[in-house]
This record gives sequence, structure tokens and C-alpha cells, in this order.
Amino acid sequence: MIDVAEALRRIQKSAVVVQPRRVKIEDAVGLRLQEDVTSDTDSPPWHRSMMDGFAVVSKDFVHSSDCKQAVTLEVVAEVGAGETTGIVLKRDQCIRTMTGAPMPAGADAVIPIERAVSGTSNAQAGEQVSVQDPHFRCGQHVSEKGSFFRAGQTVIRQGVNLELVHVGLAAEVGASHVLAIAPPRVSIITTGNELVPSCQTPAGGQIRNTNGPMLSAAVASCGAEPIPMGIASDHPEPLRALIAQGLAADILLLSGGVSTGDYDIVPKTLENIGVECVFHKVCLKPGKPIWFGVLQRPAASPTLVFGLPGNPVSTLVCFELFVRPALEKISGKSFIPKDRDQQTARLTNSVQGSRDRPVYHPCRLELGKSELLAKTLPWGGSADLLTLSLANGLLVVPKECGGFGRGEVVQVIPLVSRFRDKSE
Repeated sequence: MIDVAEALRRIQKSAVVVQPRRVKIEDAVGLRLQEDVTSDTDSPPWHRSMMDGFAVVSKDFVHSSDCKQAVTLEVVAEVGAGETTGIVLKRDQCIRTMTGAPMPAGADAVIPIERAVSGTSNAQAGEQVSVQDPHFRCGQHVSEKGSFFRAGQTVIRQGVNLELVHVGLAAEVGASHVLAIAPPRVSIITTGNELVPSCQTPAGGQIRNTNGPMLSAAVASCGAEPIPMGIASDHPEPLRALIAQGLAADILLLSGGVSTGDYDIVPKTLENIGVECVFHKVCLKPGKPIWFGVLQRPAASPTLVFGLPGNPVSTLVCFELFVRPALEKISGKSFIPKDRDQQTARLTNSVQGSRDRPVYHPCRLELGKSELLAKTLPWGGSADLLTLSLANGLLVVPKECGGFGRGEVVQVIPLVSRFRDKSE
């Protein structure tokens, strides 16, 4: 049986940053792009009108007394957004156009509808419109083909943290998926013939599945993607089938079935399916039976497998101590074991330890006038979720330490999600 530090060393050695994968652009916000995104088209793809009005030939306005006098033109067609016309515009003609519509051949400017002389603005094909634009210039209100970017041009560069605007830009250039470092996917399986879904009233000998929802929430709190896979019975074949599916994820979490009883078949099933055992059992309380292994995947980063104890407090403590740092590592962040988060605190009551292994005792942390204070809670054991729900930290009682008395300085691990410095 190894100690906590050695277990963390082996997990760190096994954990590899997940390989980039293609994700839908609408799911990519916040992810780091792993390749350039290039355009397959010019933008705009054609000369287009930027106003509702009339597409005109600018030569018709050259001699209009510096564009101060009205110019009368024949309306020969109407073109809306998404429409085209084969008409080639000639002098003394115009085409009624809408914002976003392609510019007709021969036209090189747009007169806004507001510049039409009163009574002529509704002119249709075959009618005449009079327009007056004192500030007329060739090319006005026209967005030229390729003026934003050209086909083959890089529009989003590798390494960018994708934002909402990048989603729209990727869609514009035809990139429905992008290559990015995506949040790790974590499959979650709870085992035990006694388990029923939390929505079900337990019958005799049954208990509700608490670990499944709790682990899903814990995974999500790390920014990873939980994949709940339900409850597996304590029978080899159904368990093997569910595990085989779960191994497609970056991490597989199993809860229960990792001790040494007749129904604790998880370790053997994992090894039979090809998962290499890295360690089984760690010197700590609660959480001693924890199992950890690795499945090598030829076309992807290895799948890390954690067999967590079935008792919910043990499950959560092991998640905080071992799984959370692993998730940080494969996400591309620093591997920071929880023992580095330890702080000193003044104990306000007494606590008993264990001679054979370190104890991580639920406690309540508070900020005193000049130091952090810790109060241990009346803990009923590794199935006592109620007490853990009142805790915002774990008090570390080292191996072979009989305990601590009131007023002694102790080491504690704040549960970050539940303890914040009031000064923050």
C-alpha cells in the first residue's frame, strides 16, 4: 500500500494533456484553437448594397450641379437580398435594391431611399424615380467583393481563445467544426446491486445512488464534461460492457466494487479488459480502497481510470485528492496536488487520529481575528454525507499521530468550492 504523495506522483506521471479534437463551432467558445481557420470564399462574395435604395450608374450624377439638383431615372427592376438579376444597368436607369442584395452589373453606387424626391420613392419597375444626393460619390453604400477578406486568407489564427465573434466568423467561412483543446470527457459509472436511481423509493436492502449525481457535479465544477452512464450491477458481463463504453472517454470514474469482498469485481474486470493497474489502495482514511489504472489508446491520449470507494464521503475525498489534480493536468493546466493547498489553522476542539494511516477529517474553517480557525465536526464515518455537507475543509491528521488538542496548530485543506476568504 502506497502513501498519498506516491499515489499523486504516479497519477501525474500517467496523466497526459488530451489531444485536440474537432468540436462544433457553437460548442467552442472558451476553447483554444489548435489550427488556423482559412476562408473558402471572398467576403463579401460579391459587390453588395449596404442600403435600401436605388442602384445607379455614377456617371448620371457628374453634371447634376454638384449633385444638388434632382436626377430622374427609370426603374428597370427590383432586387432583394438573396436575389440576382441578369440586367446590365445603363445610363439613365436604376434598379430598386435592398440591403445585402448583390449589386447589378453596370451599377457602381447606391442612392438611399431617403434621397428620393417626395412622391417618387415608391417607384416600381417601369416607373421613374427622382433622387437628390448632395454628397454623392462613386462607390457609396457599396461593399466591394473581398473588401473584408479573400478566399484562402487566414481569418482566425491558431492559439486564439475562441469567443462568440469567432463562432460567427467560422460559420461565415464554412468551418462548421474547429480543432481545439476541448474539456476532458469523464464517464461515470456507479456499481452495486443495492443501488437505485435517486428518484426511486428504495425497497428493502436498497439505497439511492448518491455518488453518480455527486461525481457528475464534481466533474462539471472542474470545467470538464460529465457523461453519466448509470448503475452497473455486481455481475461481470454487464459491468464489462458498460466499462468498455466508458473507456472511450478521457477519464473513467467508477464508484464502488474496489475493495476485497466477493462482490468487489471492478479491479479484475478492468484488468481483464486491458486497463493496466498503476496502484490499488492508498494509505489514508477515508478512501483506502481506491484503484487507479491506465488504458493506452493508439489514436488518442490514454484513458485514466479511477476506481473510487463506494461510500460517498470516501468518494468525494478521493475525488478532491486525486481526480481533481488529474483533470487539471489533462486539461493543460498545472498539476497541483491538494497537499500543496494545505494551510495552517488553530484547532478549536480536539480530534482523534489513526495509528496506521493519515485521516482527512471534515472540519469547519473560519477566519479569526488574526488566523484561520478549524473546528472538527462529529463525523459518523465514510457514509456520513450530512456531516460533510456542513464542512468546508479537511483537517489532516498524520499517520501515527494520536490526535490534536484544542489550541494546537494543524494542517487543513480548504474545499475551494465552499470556502472563500472574506477579503476576496
